[in-house]
Amino acid sequence: MTAEETQEQKAPDETQALFMGLFPESPAPTFYDKPSELVLKKELDWKIRDSRWGARGDEWRGLSLVDEETRQEQKGELDESAVFHARLQHQSPEERKWDLGIGKGGHLYSIYSFFGEAVPPQNQGAQWMDEAWQFTTIYPSIARMNELPEDRGTVFKHYGNAFVHQSGMYIKGDMEKKTFYTPLLGEHFDPEKRSFSMLNWGQVPTPSMNRSGVLIYVNYRDLGDGVIEMSYLVYNFEDECQMNLGPWGGVRHSLFREQVVSNPDGSYRYWHPVSFFSNDRSIPFKDTGGWIAATPNADNPYDYALGVVFGKELTDGAKDHTPSYACGYADDAMRDYMVQATNYGPEETPRTPHLIRMYFVIGSLEHVAKKGSILAEHADHQVLDFNEGIVPLVPLYAKTLEGDTVLSREGAGDPQCRVYAWPVNGSYPLFVIRNNETGRHFVTLDPYTQCAQEPFKNPYEPGHELHAKYENQTIYHTYKQQTDWVELLGFVMSKDVANTAAHEYISLSDVPALADSFDAGEKMGADEVVVRV
Repeated sequence: MTAEETQEQKAPDETQALFMGLFPESPAPTFYDKPSELVLKKELDWKIRDSRWGARGDEWRGLSLVDEETRQEQKGELDESAVFHARLQHQSPEERKWDLGIGKGGHLYSIYSFFGEAVPPQNQGAQWMDEAWQFTTIYPSIARMNELPEDRGTVFKHYGNAFVHQSGMYIKGDMEKKTFYTPLLGEHFDPEKRSFSMLNWGQVPTPSMNRSGVLIYVNYRDLGDGVIEMSYLVYNFEDECQMNLGPWGGVRHSLFREQVVSNPDGSYRYWHPVSFFSNDRSIPFKDTGGWIAATPNADNPYDYALGVVFGKELTDGAKDHTPSYACGYADDAMRDYMVQATNYGPEETPRTPHLIRMYFVIGSLEHVAKKGSILAEHADHQVLDFNEGIVPLVPLYAKTLEGDTVLSREGAGDPQCRVYAWPVNGSYPLFVIRNNETGRHFVTLDPYTQCAQEPFKNPYEPGHELHAKYENQTIYHTYKQQTDWVELLGFVMSKDVANTAAHEYISLSDVPALADSFDAGEKMGADEVVVRV
């Protein structure tokens, strides 16, 4: 038995550390010259800050664009405890402190430091959905939004949505004003490395006939002296390739009224597109020094700033594509929002892990410029090679949940089989899901299995050129939580892709614990998939 196969009987924390330990080591320098520490808090102990989340016009910001009745109504419908999952705090007696609010989707819903709250105010229909820092991507099926009509008493267009958000879903239709954040599948805090990582299943942000197969791993790491490293590892297990990979976010324009962009020679210049939807909103990474900064005054190097470091010549991730940064006002007078977005390009092959690494820098504009020039060399986008020979294995045990025998990474006795801890190129995730209506548990490769669904009502009559395309389509309602995603077990290979000459496999259908608890959904059957012994 190889070293990779000796992961039996690990404690849950050790297994979780292995499961989340897939991020390649970062070459970036650390700045630990002064005493500091990263503290993880899992309780929301300062809800007084909820008052900062209302729409534009809150008293503390001295604005009055909405009347008092509207302002109080908006505040009452925003509850920070609904999004809260964790806080990361940089604590130091000699450095500026910062505080990150980590949402249930693994996204950043709060960036708080000596300048106040940087993340824009929220609105009822998209609570910490748009005005937040998160990973986003798009499937080409987004073209359906341009094909579907908006008349006949039904808004069909959003049923063609193919965006994928790390955060979750907008509040629409029958969602009862409750945001559905993306299902959490793993997390790990490493105080020695000063890092916190999460894994979520990204969601199409509206009810849609399009499916998301995007797993989003994120690792937040405190490098000291106002520097935060953010590493995203994204794995798409659908057959359709992703477009426009890249983190999306922004700042309060009332707090950061101007922006600067770095020049290739190390200097920087004022650069502030008016609208995020204008033609001049974007600039290629290669035409910059690898970073931008938002600040109140671009002419004052000692004023506060928040920098985003995305790198310069990033050519390993997407061939024939030039990564770019875009910014501008969100075109809505009620949104105190300067959008900041990156586009690292499309993926060429599905079921291939992508790494994107970028940085925040908090401090004066001068400080951001110095650190940005250093860190630009360490920002990254690359396609990873997680092959069957190098990825660690985790054992799976038989486990009984409410009378159903399934598999689990936690257990005792002899393992039923072993699966890959990380997304091997070409692999598929294996889930344990609970049907909340029946109380039954099952194992599947399809996270949409047994979730709330309804037939799509074809808006086109027979004979129309688009009738056949929209016939027999299904709308998925994961937000209704008819199912819970209990556990991501690991990753498995299809029979036609697995390297059976180099590694010993058995069919998933031969695993005794799955005799009565496997549901293929719309994916492969257990006899088409193999696992390690």
